Amino acid sequence: SSEEIQIRNEYLDLSRFEDPRHERFLVEYLRQKYAGQKVDLVMAALGSALDFALANRAEIFPGVPVVFIAVDEQELQTRALPADVIGVPITRDLAGTLALSLRLQPSTRRVFVVTGSANFDRYWEGVARRTFAPYEHQLEFVYLSGLPMNELVKRVANLPDRSVIHYLHVFQDGTGKTFIPATALEMLAAAANAPIYGHRDSHIGHGIVGGRVTSFELEGKHAAALGLRILAGERPETMSRPNVSSNVSMFDWRQLRRWGISEARVPPGSEIRFREPGLWDLYRWHIVGAIALLAVQTALIVALLAQIASRRRADDGLRRSQNELRILTGRLLQARESESRRIARELHDDLAQSLALLTVELELLYHKPPEAADQLGARLRALSTRVKQLSSSVHQLSHQLHPSKLEQLGLVATLDSLCRELAETHAFKIEYRHELMPTGLSADTAVCLYRIAQEALSNAIKHGGARQAEVELSATADCVSLRIVDHGRGFDPRRVAGTSGLGLVSMRERVLHLGGEITIDSQPSRGTQIHARVPLREMAAV
Repeated sequence: SSEEIQIRNEYLDLSRFEDPRHERFLVEYLRQKYAGQKVDLVMAALGSALDFALANRAEIFPGVPVVFIAVDEQELQTRALPADVIGVPITRDLAGTLALSLRLQPSTRRVFVVTGSANFDRYWEGVARRTFAPYEHQLEFVYLSGLPMNELVKRVANLPDRSVIHYLHVFQDGTGKTFIPATALEMLAAAANAPIYGHRDSHIGHGIVGGRVTSFELEGKHAAALGLRILAGERPETMSRPNVSSNVSMFDWRQLRRWGISEARVPPGSEIRFREPGLWDLYRWHIVGAIALLAVQTALIVALLAQIASRRRADDGLRRSQNELRILTGRLLQARESESRRIARELHDDLAQSLALLTVELELLYHKPPEAADQLGARLRALSTRVKQLSSSVHQLSHQLHPSKLEQLGLVATLDSLCRELAETHAFKIEYRHELMPTGLSADTAVCLYRIAQEALSNAIKHGGARQAEVELSATADCVSLRIVDHGRGFDPRRVAGTSGLGLVSMRERVLHLGGEITIDSQPSRGTQIHARVPLREMAAV
């Protein structure tokens, strides 16, 4: 319904004022207060309010349905309820609370039951005595009931070891002074030297450790649900009677800590209130943010260190390359000077002397020609032979400087010629295999592969002491490959690195210049294998 529900609260204070005149005054007061007003529903909280409503509603609220709240099932058994009085009964699970206290503190030997002197207090003292009677063979029960508050405080402050307190409620002490039960509980909890257990959720937070408690919040929801159904038009007489409301296991985290009770002993599924947030609970997102920031900073530092290390390696590599370049430059200069001296020696010792001798012989022939024709012919034939030898020497020197056969015959034939010359000159067996080379092979590629073969076979003869070698020239769709294998004494490439002559270095540089790759595999006493591959795309571009 969209109509506004108006709620009026009336506090009866029946536990504090038990004089019948007080009750009579309340009846007259409420009758006059609500005279002429339409009341649709009365809700009575606790047994004393229900008794008041049952005894006086015909005079105050005639014919108005009543919904009771938080009235114990045992109390209802002594009352005859009219059909239009309904509610959800509760049960105060005193035995369940005792079992919980023994679970949390299994060494307990004494149970002190605390209650007041009001009629309501004494009623529940009787219920407690009947409930705890079956346990008296294993526990000692002491009932602190009807005592003055100051004496009660002193008693709970000096309890023997292995004791617990079961607090029912104190509405009135032995001197007749009235109390709010939660306030009396706080006074006792402040002085008690033993943990206190109870049966109301409203006492959680006022000093009890916990127990199987009645939830007044839950009972209020139950009563509200019934009230709304009645206000919507249902009659209590036609409504099914609700079952007894269940209790819940509830504890105060602060009291567990106070008495050193491990949370592991608490039954699973229990509700623990007033848990003080730890560092993680208070600063969870700060911690997560700090960890995330630290992780990012760590990642940045690691990346920076990696970059620095990479930069350092690059710098070291650059310095090594520069050092190798200086060494290579020096070797190139030395090689150039050595080659110049060799050519000079060849020209001086061979060609120049031979030409000088030929000049002398021609001068002699000119000034003193032989008289006989046959002697002249012999002299001219000898001079012709000398000229051919000089021509051969010049040809060999020119071939060493630049293999002109490459341009005339091509790479396949020039390599075949090189293998034959070395085999004849040095008694060296060379097995040469080749495939048809692709057309348009660049001159730079041909020279590169020819020089590699020339250097490799020369090293095999001079340094490897080899008597046999294989040379294989092949081509695929994207590269030309040259493989040279000798069966000489071999060497350790790691030991000769940086100390060898220009031979191995020039091989690598020639291949790398054309975008190819070269592998040199050698071991002492196992011979040497050199495999060079040059891509065809580089050939087309050269």
